[in-house]
Amino acid sequence: MDLNKKIFKEVLIELATSKIHGIGVFAARKIKKRQFIAEGIHKEDYKDLVSWEEVKYANKDIKKKILDFCIGSPKGFVSPEDNDFNKLCIEWYFNHSCNGNVGFNKNGDFIAIRNIRKGEELTYDYGLAESNPKFKMKCNCSNSNCRKIITGNDWKNLEFRKNNLMSMLPALRGKYEGNEGQGPIK
Repeated sequence: MDLNKKIFKEVLIELATSKIHGIGVFAARKIKKRQFIAEGIHKEDYKDLVSWEEVKYANKDIKKKILDFCIGSPKGFVSPEDNDFNKLCIEWYFNHSCNGNVGFNKNGDFIAIRNIRKGEELTYDYGLAESNPKFKMKCNCSNSNCRKIITGNDWKNLEFRKNNLMSMLPALRGKYEGNEGQGPIK
C-alpha cells in the first residue's frame, strides 16, 4: 500500500513565476478536461461581499490587493477569509488569459475546460467572473484572440456569452436582457 496516497492528496497545482504576470498557478501533473481544480466562488459568497464604499477607508496596499486578487460585482467584491490578504489560497493567483484553460462548473468551482499539460500555466478569462462595471485591465496574454482590455462588462457581450456561457460563474449565466450593468442575474 502506498502510504502517500492514503495520507496525502496528490498535488495538482503549484505556484511559480508567470510569463503573463508575477506569480501564477501551474499544473503539477496532467489535468483532464472537466476535472475539478479548486474551490471557486459559490452562491453564498455573494452574501458576504465587501461593499465598494468600504474600500474608501482601506490603505493603498489593501486597495491594490483588492484590485489584483478579488472578483468584483456592482455591489462589492469577494474578499479572502476574514478579509485577511495573508490568507490567500493558491487559487487566488490564477492569471487572466483571453484563451484560458480554466472555467467554472455549475457550483462555481474552478475546473479544466480542456486538457492541461503538466507544467502549463492555469489561467481563466476574467470575463467569466468579473462583473464590476468599473473594472478595467490591460491584458498581457498575447493570444491571437486577445481583447487587449478586459472589463467588468465583457460577460454581457453576446458573442462572448455564446462562446463561454457554460464556463462562466453561475451568477453570470442567467440570460442577459440588458439589465444595464446592475450585476449578476440571479
